[in-house]
Amino acid sequence: MDIVVFGGDGYIGWPLAVELALRHPDKSILVADNFLTRRNAAKVGGRPLAPICDMPARLAAFRAVFGQTNLHFREIDCADTAQMTALFAEVAPETVYHLAHQRAAPYSMLGLAECVETVTNNEVGFLNLIWLVKERVPDCHVVKLGSFGAYAKPGLDIPEGDAHIAIGGQVSAAPAPFPRASDDFYHVTKINDGAFAGLAARKWGLRITDVMQSTVFGVGTARTLTDDRLATRFDYDEVLGTVANRFVVQALAGLPLTVYGRGTQTSGIMVLEDCVQVLAHLAGDAPARGTHRIVNNSPQSYAINEIAEIVLEEGARRGLAVEICRNRWNPRFEDGVSLPCKVETAYLRRLLTPTSLAEAIGESLDLLRRHAGAIDRSSIDPTHDWLGATMRPAAETPRPAAARSHAPWLMGVAALFGRNRGVRPMSEVDAARARAAAASSPVGQVVGRGDEDGRVLSGGV
Repeated sequence: MDIVVFGGDGYIGWPLAVELALRHPDKSILVADNFLTRRNAAKVGGRPLAPICDMPARLAAFRAVFGQTNLHFREIDCADTAQMTALFAEVAPETVYHLAHQRAAPYSMLGLAECVETVTNNEVGFLNLIWLVKERVPDCHVVKLGSFGAYAKPGLDIPEGDAHIAIGGQVSAAPAPFPRASDDFYHVTKINDGAFAGLAARKWGLRITDVMQSTVFGVGTARTLTDDRLATRFDYDEVLGTVANRFVVQALAGLPLTVYGRGTQTSGIMVLEDCVQVLAHLAGDAPARGTHRIVNNSPQSYAINEIAEIVLEEGARRGLAVEICRNRWNPRFEDGVSLPCKVETAYLRRLLTPTSLAEAIGESLDLLRRHAGAIDRSSIDPTHDWLGATMRPAAETPRPAAARSHAPWLMGVAALFGRNRGVRPMSEVDAARARAAAASSPVGQVVGRGDEDGRVLSGGV
């Protein structure tokens, strides 16, 4: 096999495998997966809104639609050392993609069993991979799907790679990784596998690209939308569903869009088509040996309120009566404060102009409308918070669409609703002071990226 996609049955993995097979018709592409996401979705009572085929039917559809036979499958558990060792005894790939993660942060917070499953699957799986690459195919390019959510968010601009950092006026002599932090166990595993990747590059000379991926949204790619049998999953339940997915499904079901907490917290979002294009490009763009390259796949950040307003507006254009309900739920105890920062995204900007979220949401509403009758309303609202406790909603009367625009949430925290459990709401004045302090403080500033010789590059990020 020339290219292996671990996690190739997943939301991103399947469209990526299809894209790679079509871009490289002369190469053999192996999809490797143990169907963990399918099992966990069934466990928590969720299911994709549009039906997805099993792997034999997907492969048959790929052959029938595109007339190619270079896409293959093997059931593999990356956390099983014996299975992985057996695989690498047979194949010598030039590129491997590692997307075989338990990828839902809420799942990792459900309880002890789910936490241990997440840590074992994600960390042992990646360790198996890098050790076997080191021992069997040390020239192989490892493309690892990291998470943009693993970055700390102290109000500093986020570089694409290591940076010289100033603390108390003293500038680091050498570039250092940008700080990481997490509020859930899933993102802790992403912090750790980033550290594993850096070690493997420095000490073993592996070539690794670490894609710091933001939340991804979209029903499919141009390739997978050509035939229903090629569809990828679109989860919307409380555990596996993401915020934009939830809002789109609520709009289609005639339910209020449930903004957790105040909605001023932000989330990076990338459209699935753009994400797959960047990932697929990496197959032909390996870094030098001993390089741990960072790619920030996070073209745009949105406040949760802003995402809700976009869904409201796109829904209204399609005759949907959409309402927004804020602060009824706050399972993650988010305080709504997000300090502003810039994100360096030079790699993806060289490849494409990011698709607008409004365009992707509109397309998703159009494509999923025929499945509205299959929506399971009982699976949407959160039933457990991130302490593992049963949730009870704090009711708020939804406001009609005509009473809102983008303006209210932009006018400040003081205009928003309610209090979060255990957290004192921050006033608009307090929030402004925090932002000003972060901007003016000399402590912990990123002052510039380091090139391969460790020099400070002008202009920072």
